[in-house]
Amino acid sequence: MQRHVYFYTHVPTPFEPTAGVLAGDPARWLPLPAQGAGDTWQVMLRADGALPARLAEHPAAVTLGTASVSDGRLLRALSWHSSQREQVFPVLTADLGLDALEGDGSHLSLMGTYRPPLSVVGGAGDVLLGHRVAEAVVRRFVLDVADRLLGAVKAGVAGP
Repeated sequence: MQRHVYFYTHVPTPFEPTAGVLAGDPARWLPLPAQGAGDTWQVMLRADGALPARLAEHPAAVTLGTASVSDGRLLRALSWHSSQREQVFPVLTADLGLDALEGDGSHLSLMGTYRPPLSVVGGAGDVLLGHRVAEAVVRRFVLDVADRLLGAVKAGVAGP
C-alpha cells in the first residue's frame, strides 16, 4: 500500500540563484546535520509535534537524483529510508520541486509516496498515527531545506 504526501512553502528568493543552490552541492541545502557525498547522504529526519521529543528524530539515508530544470521549474528526485531500522520506518520516494513565482520568490515542494512499514500491521498503524508522522517529517524537511536555500542565496552561494 502506497500513501501520498505533499508539502510546500514559499522561499523569498528569486528562482535562478535558488535553483542554482538546489541543483548543486547537497551540503548547502540538506537539513543539518547532513553527511555524505555523491548521491547518498545521512540526515536526521524530524517529526516535530507528531511524536514525543525523544522519538521525533530518526537517522535516514537520503538518495538524490540529478536536478532537471525546464521553464522556471527544477525537479530533483529523492528517496529516503532508515539508517537503523528499515522494517519500522517508511521508505519515501519523492520529487523535490522548485517553481518560479511571478514577482519575488520561489515555491518549494515535496511530493511523493511512502510505503508504511510492517505490511498489514503497518497499514493499520499508518491510519492511526503513521500518516501524521510522515506528514510531519515531510513538512519539517521542506521547511529546513527552504531555510538552508534562503541562507545560501543570501550569502551569495550559488551554482553546482
